[in-house]
Amino acid sequence: MSWKKLTIDSKDEIQKFLKSNFETSDLNFTNFYLWSFSENIEYCIENDILNIKGIYLGEEYFFAPISKTFNKKNIIENIELLKKNGKKFVFIPETYNEFLKDIFDLKEERDSFDYIYLREDLSTLKGRKFSSKKNKINKFVKTYNFNYEKITKSNIEEVREFQKSWTRNRKDDIIILSETMGIEEILNNYEKLELRGGVLKVDDKVIAYSIGEKTTENTGVIHIEKADFEYLGSYQMINMLVAKEEFLDVEFLNREDDFGSSGLREAKLSYQPIKFLKKYSI
Repeated sequence: MSWKKLTIDSKDEIQKFLKSNFETSDLNFTNFYLWSFSENIEYCIENDILNIKGIYLGEEYFFAPISKTFNKKNIIENIELLKKNGKKFVFIPETYNEFLKDIFDLKEERDSFDYIYLREDLSTLKGRKFSSKKNKINKFVKTYNFNYEKITKSNIEEVREFQKSWTRNRKDDIIILSETMGIEEILNNYEKLELRGGVLKVDDKVIAYSIGEKTTENTGVIHIEKADFEYLGSYQMINMLVAKEEFLDVEFLNREDDFGSSGLREAKLSYQPIKFLKKYSI
């Protein structure tokens, strides 16, 4: 197989295979690009199949092969070919599990499940189940002189500076450092990637931001969300405002997985997901 480094210029070629066909956050060009800088993402197109691989902590891994025509026979043959070399496949969606489970030993990966929410729930926080979130937002509104802005060329440098500051105190976290490498390039190519997002400011200073995109006809995904914990309610506020202002054209929002972090899992569950998108590994 002839492998090529994934770059921003790979978008059109790869997008032909994705075509808004996948709900899961991993099979998405922005996510491939985000992690390409720390995990050396490469791709290969052969026999109607897009293969994508990366390296994490020294171990090579593969994403689920993608066929333009969802040719199951080609997908299976491709996995069998690469499995001969003992390769690991990750982030395999439920639609693949249905026809692969009788051929391969698939393992359900709870840490990789995507959390799916009703956009209206996140944008309004109506009902008792969201009372604690609403209380934090009400306190934020009363406490701070804030404003919300859509991310554009005019404020993207402020977002970049906030991200650098946010990362400064987290330099021991390898995941955050890896993600930060990609975020810098995401910001450099914000318009090319057709992203949407917002910035939350207090006294004209950025204290939170969130970036996502529309992935299918009725679903959006939030790729990045950062806030300053010193401002109580900042995470709740940016979450609500971006859902309310930037994703009016979708019914569902995918807030990706929890990496197996107990704190992140608790936070994501507290927003009452309506379902999970299961993923598997081989």
